Amino acid sequence: MPGKVLIVDDEPDIRELLDITLRRMALDTVAAPDLTTARRLLGEQRFDLCLTDMRLPDGDGICLV
Repeated sequence: MPGKVLIVDDEPDIRELLDITLRRMALDTVAAPDLTTARRLLGEQRFDLCLTDMRLPDGDGICLV
């Protein structure tokens, strides 16, 4: 079973680049554009890894970690 990665970044190009790269590594990815969406996803699913931007529109990515 592949690992599942949460990608949190407000820039669509970065989310897409990370998604493409991680899928090539046979990892499942889910992306969120902000902390609010990321927190909702964390409440709904289990992730093995979280890659987050530090500066997001609704807060600091380190708070998510």
